[in-house]
Amino acid sequence: KLSDCSTTATFEFKILDSSGDADAEEIVKLEGSFDGRFSSIGKADFMERTEILNDSHTFLDSNGTLAVVVSIKEENTHFVPDNPCYKMITEKFNDESTSDVSFEVNSFEEMEDGTKRLKQSKTLHAHKSILQIFAPMLAALFDSGEAVTTVVISDIQPNYFQYMLWYVYGGSVSKADLKAHAKGIIDAADKYSIVNLKLEAEAAYIDSATITMDTAKDHLLYADAKNLALLKEVVLDFIAENSVEASQKIPFSDIPGHLIRDLLVAFGRSQQRDDANEEDSDQFSVMRVSDLRRMLDEKGLDVDGSREAMIEALKNSAEEAN
Repeated sequence: KLSDCSTTATFEFKILDSSGDADAEEIVKLEGSFDGRFSSIGKADFMERTEILNDSHTFLDSNGTLAVVVSIKEENTHFVPDNPCYKMITEKFNDESTSDVSFEVNSFEEMEDGTKRLKQSKTLHAHKSILQIFAPMLAALFDSGEAVTTVVISDIQPNYFQYMLWYVYGGSVSKADLKAHAKGIIDAADKYSIVNLKLEAEAAYIDSATITMDTAKDHLLYADAKNLALLKEVVLDFIAENSVEASQKIPFSDIPGHLIRDLLVAFGRSQQRDDANEEDSDQFSVMRVSDLRRMLDEKGLDVDGSREAMIEALKNSAEEAN
């Protein structure tokens, strides 16, 4: 009688040929979980009867016998620690004892008389070698030709700058913080080219934003200013889907002319042929931003930039490959 407990076994299933060789005709390897409370199952429709009877496979011996081998595969259960490099780098974040450079990040508030007063100041310690690899634009702030070890940052709020620097050291920003501070993080990451953080914050911005006829223009202009191709696509899709109402309520005279091309693309995507080949360079123009970015990332190319820049990079890559 089987117990009510379940067990998991990794197994290998082989069919022997008529000479007893298991390696000549190895059909499949299966992994399964067998529960003692239920009937165990294997693989349905493993092989057609006609295939077994086919003499060219030599599965059956002279007596018409089919031989199979089923064996339990032992998995490696030895404990091996993860590569410690990631942990070692994150542990160096804001570590004053080992740092060789620092950022003094200040925020100000404007007084009634028009003067500015220091509101908050935070010092964040860093390592130039790490910045040179993961944040070259931040590292470049210390390359003034003098022995600069401290740089003052006054145009980004301290908490946004700290999110960005923590990300540079391999940390992550929670979804809640990304949504709550999306604009501030986008502004910081855009200025210092921390691309992946910028794209994460852009996605969080889109998830939390409410796009209406009253807000569409502001979202679109912000997307254009910060080169947020995905946000721009979402807003333009909204306009395209509500074109009649949008033509009456959105003042297009305030929208830069180069965005009209993107709006036409939004209309064109709805007419895209289902059988279009994504690798066709002519088809890049109606591809989704996420698809363009995915293709660029797979090719090791820069995923930040306008739709036009991404398309141009993909076309150039295709031409070089040919």
